[in-house]
Amino acid sequence: MPTYNEYADIAPVNPRNPFRNPTEEPDYTPDYREVLPEIDLPECKLELMPSAAERTGIRRYFSMTFLTLLFAFFISATCFTALRLILTAVLRQVDLRAIGDLPENYLLIADQYMQDSAVGIAVTLISFLAGNLTAFAVGCKLTGVQPRTLFQTRELRAVHCVLYGVAGLWIQMLTGLLADGLISVSSRAGFPLTAPESFGGGSAMRTMAYVLYGCIIAPVTEELLLRGFALKNLSRVSQRFGILMTAFLFGVMHENVLQFLFTFPLGILLGYITIRHNSVLPAIAVHITVNAVSVLTDLMKDVLPLGTFRTVNMVYMLTVLVLGTVAVLFLLATERLPDNTPHQNLRGMRIALTSPLFSALLAVHIVSALLNVL
Repeated sequence: MPTYNEYADIAPVNPRNPFRNPTEEPDYTPDYREVLPEIDLPECKLELMPSAAERTGIRRYFSMTFLTLLFAFFISATCFTALRLILTAVLRQVDLRAIGDLPENYLLIADQYMQDSAVGIAVTLISFLAGNLTAFAVGCKLTGVQPRTLFQTRELRAVHCVLYGVAGLWIQMLTGLLADGLISVSSRAGFPLTAPESFGGGSAMRTMAYVLYGCIIAPVTEELLLRGFALKNLSRVSQRFGILMTAFLFGVMHENVLQFLFTFPLGILLGYITIRHNSVLPAIAVHITVNAVSVLTDLMKDVLPLGTFRTVNMVYMLTVLVLGTVAVLFLLATERLPDNTPHQNLRGMRIALTSPLFSALLAVHIVSALLNVL
């Protein structure tokens, strides 16, 4: 009886599991005929090294994914800039009518006002919503992804939701402690790292806008774009590659080194549970959970006495440490990321790196991060 050789040519080709990978979820990956239509031909086979036609098909979907993520960035940035300019012009006209001559530093005053009021958060919220949802819709159209297929949840029980949520909070807590340590070390070394600014209090309207943005708009739209659209397309060759690449991009798109420490491992969890349950809904739920805890922590800092806040925070951290460790160990023992076959190893990152749009996406976010620091 001939032995199975994972390096041999694959023929015939199953469009739903073209690389005969038993560790992948066959219902999640799109039909491989969209990449290489000729696999329906009797003589077609997948060699270890992809053919020129196959590389072109793979690169096309990867490039469209990176282009869509770039599109989301530019739509959000354009919307943000336009809204700020419009609001500044409106404020200027209102203040001219009310007080007449304006000080020379009026633009700085107006900018500070928008940062300290609900207006600033509302502008960010609208821009983020417009960029992510527009890119999601356009990207799905370009790549033939049917949005309804991203919500066909299977085998998801309440116990899964609890385990994933607690694991997400555990990742958030441990990476937060690691970030605090790095801030301390980098400060002593003379090149301090900075964490994203916290809420900082304000009016009831500003608080409501902050909660809406942090707990609903950001997690839902990010998951639709990354674990919905991007993961589906980057998993056409390898689900493992799709999970790791979307997690990496999730971290890069936050444009902060310390946030990357949290978003990359969280992104791996979110990508895995999306494929595991064939739905973006579990990832949305976990993302909302970790963001809601972060928002609640910021709000408690403003309303609770310092001693009370420290006590509540310590109880929370100890609880998450114990329960989260149990949840993570259980998941590690019972679940695993999909493996790659040799064929898949030659069709993932190697081809993605040949796309100029991947380099452009990284460059745009790195430059944006540097500008934010400066």
